Amino acid sequence: MHAVLFASDFDGTLSHGQEIDAQTLAAVSRFRQKGGRFGICSGRDPGTLKDELSQHGLACDFLILMNGARIEAGADCLQEKLLSGWEKALPLLRERCLFFTILGREEAYMFRSGKERTAEVSAGEQAYIDAIGRVYAMRRCAEELAAVYQISCRTQDGRAAVALADALHRLGLSAWPNCEYVDVVPEGVGKAPAVAAVAAHFGVAPGQVYTAGDGRNDMEMLSRFRGFAMSSAEECVQQAASWTVKTVGEALEQVCGEAFA
Repeated sequence: MHAVLFASDFDGTLSHGQEIDAQTLAAVSRFRQKGGRFGICSGRDPGTLKDELSQHGLACDFLILMNGARIEAGADCLQEKLLSGWEKALPLLRERCLFFTILGREEAYMFRSGKERTAEVSAGEQAYIDAIGRVYAMRRCAEELAAVYQISCRTQDGRAAVALADALHRLGLSAWPNCEYVDVVPEGVGKAPAVAAVAAHFGVAPGQVYTAGDGRNDMEMLSRFRGFAMSSAEECVQQAASWTVKTVGEALEQVCGEAFA
């Protein structure tokens, strides 16, 4: 039997509005019981993601956090990269974002624009904002942060997110747009190379690596490995993947049928 690995995006893929359906939770459990390695590959930070996973009682073999800025496999930290040069983006972010969060190891800074009142904030989005305040020591000034992993931004819509990412690239920063959100990450950080690093750690061949996602920041890992796009994803994301499914549970059932038959 070959070693098999499955890396799933979290928000909009595994979780929908802070809910993970029962069929998917059961499928994750069966996949791991059969010997598969299952983990999350997300733009999420360690604090809020681990808090949600514990609420669902969902155990993972690895966590790819903040698009790969930090990678954990059990108690081991496989990778940690910090963001540099982010200070030069602050004026642009304050001008264009409804809100943005700068995430450090155990501290964070959040900027909220008056424009935020004109945009709809979902219950899941508000819960995330509230969780940041609970999990991290909040700084009143961005410059007080000792180390930064990632900046997570919320713009007005998807077009504004793409325009912001382009502007950040011109400043020499790496940025991934996803719907109305943008993640600013350390140079060279991305989901695809992070999944490759985890697969190498567990000794899993590239042909036995499966991924699932719903956003543009998932496209590289969906095309590089055996990818499942969510049926709710944009057409370009679906085209990057090998299959389209409604849930991660559906994808895992297919993988179990193929890999553990």
